[in-house]
Amino acid sequence: MQLSLRTNVLILSHFYKRTISGGGPPQDIRDYLIPKIKNIYYIEHPFPSADDRRSSLSIYKNGILKTKIFSPKIYGPEILFYLIDFLITFYFIFRSKKRFELCIALDNLNTVSVLPFRWLRIIKKLVYYTIDYTPQRFKNATLNSLYHLIDRVACYHADRIWVLSERMITAREKNGVNPQKSAKNILLPMGANLSRIEILPLTKINRHEVAFVGFLMEKQGVQFVLKSLPKIILKIPNFKFIIIGDGDYKQKLVDLTKKLKIGKHVLFKGFINDYKIVENILCKSAVGVAPYVPTPENYTFYADPGKIKLYLGCGLPVVLTNVPKIAHVIKSKKAGIVIDYSEKSFVKNLVKLLSDKKLYKKYRKNAIELSKTYDTNVLINKALNKT
Repeated sequence: MQLSLRTNVLILSHFYKRTISGGGPPQDIRDYLIPKIKNIYYIEHPFPSADDRRSSLSIYKNGILKTKIFSPKIYGPEILFYLIDFLITFYFIFRSKKRFELCIALDNLNTVSVLPFRWLRIIKKLVYYTIDYTPQRFKNATLNSLYHLIDRVACYHADRIWVLSERMITAREKNGVNPQKSAKNILLPMGANLSRIEILPLTKINRHEVAFVGFLMEKQGVQFVLKSLPKIILKIPNFKFIIIGDGDYKQKLVDLTKKLKIGKHVLFKGFINDYKIVENILCKSAVGVAPYVPTPENYTFYADPGKIKLYLGCGLPVVLTNVPKIAHVIKSKKAGIVIDYSEKSFVKNLVKLLSDKKLYKKYRKNAIELSKTYDTNVLINKALNKT
């Protein structure tokens, strides 16, 4: 799709945490378009577990944030919470008094919520951007069926579907989505904003510092790293583990750190709302970890996790489990190490990577080279050209 300066673009997303920049795909797309498009309308809705319960509409004109409007705080049952999102979206769009040449809606609910505007031609082209998908989204069978019903409606009525990985397409078809009725799929994997990242020379990084970035949930496997630390510290006494992020699982991780008496080796940075700061921290570290728990309900299997691209973009070799599809790319390009989900495998491979200077230098060089394949701005441009 060819966009001009006069194009009006609408972006809809949900968030766990409000961020200034670099908060994932919706903000990556927004930041890519800001210097290219005159009018961008950016709607954010909170997930029920979000710390800020307000939806917002941000209006960018000629590259500058001109207006930001907030809804009242929303409370109530989860179903009601999402239904109110529909009403707020309607209000924001009607208030804008604009017709949109392009709407990019992240997740199925946001996509379905704007279908009336697509049918009324207030939205000319609708893109359903799927950033997470799993056959078992909810343990409750009724909720899970409803989720997939909404997903099928979104697939059948959008103009294009952007997906993070081919696994999402395959899983959808196995789960009942008819490819003949569905919109065309376009691959848009996660990336890193390489133009914003300044990789440091080897002499300026902390060679025994390992980092994790992400929402703190059990499936992320941070507890697995913490349990391995006592054995790692025996071999690397000045080892440091930096944890950037927040989430419902954080307190359990803090308690585990105290229980294992490894507090001086672990630093909880918490949530950082400016990704430039996150990138600066990562660039000083040596290795990025992504020890996903290999369980059937872990939707990372179907997705394309952004943290891995971020690690690569900051020059960090990656140590990860064989859950996301990119694991085989990391392994084949020797840009990191794919481990078994076991303390023995993790400790052995991480210690080797941190201790062997020649090996580390080789893997770091490969990580930097591989990151060039995942430049966010290049990836978005390709997807838009195919849309």
